[in-house]
Amino acid sequence: MKFELKKNLTKHELGDLARLVENQEGDIALADLSFDARLEQLLEELICERENKLINRLIKAASFKYPMASIESLDFDARQVKKNTIINLAAMGFVATATNLIITGPTGAGKTYLSCALGIEACKKTYRVFYIRMPDLMRNFEDRRDDLKELTRYRKRLGNYNILIIDEWLNYKLNERDAKMLYELFEQRSGNNSTIFVGQFPVAEWHDRLGGGTQADSIMDRIVHNAYEIPSSETNLRKIYESKKLANLKAEIEK
Repeated sequence: MKFELKKNLTKHELGDLARLVENQEGDIALADLSFDARLEQLLEELICERENKLINRLIKAASFKYPMASIESLDFDARQVKKNTIINLAAMGFVATATNLIITGPTGAGKTYLSCALGIEACKKTYRVFYIRMPDLMRNFEDRRDDLKELTRYRKRLGNYNILIIDEWLNYKLNERDAKMLYELFEQRSGNNSTIFVGQFPVAEWHDRLGGGTQADSIMDRIVHNAYEIPSSETNLRKIYESKKLANLKAEIEK
């Protein structure tokens, strides 16, 4: 490739295109291809590369607890959940309808991993996702409470994610002030974007843990009427997997 052409491509943020052209020039196997065929291959490689970069940026920005989680690695038998259920959810139809997901179950049941796996699938389809633990969410609200402009900006950012994953949902009961903060967030997200709620307590206990009363009514109304609940196993998957890791390590040490 001529130096000036490469320089101009780089100047106009097409350095990746210049690199792919140079790769083609050095590939003897492409010498007999027509111009159209080479151009088509070049554009396919460029689009694929840019999509992969975008997906990687989305996954990094989502702050997943398990950034390597995947649907393929799920043990459906241990989770006692139908594989087709998760595969269908991974198609992200629930995002298009702004439907919420609820994942509840005992500690160690693999709830967080499943939510991250679904979130990563969403990133692969270029949806914007954000993962946050509820204690961190409420702390962030509290830190901005005295700055209305900053609080509004933060709440708007959370409201605009295609999927917001809230882990450790309602692990502790909320007071009226915290419940008000959540109401404002879900008022913005309801009907517009999907939220994945991950926690130990069943939906029947949420109203009380939200503080009860009309405030809790309003929050529940914006969550549960448009939500799909994913059944969770009673099996402590963390205990099983950690025991296997320990056994493998012990075998490696003692061999």
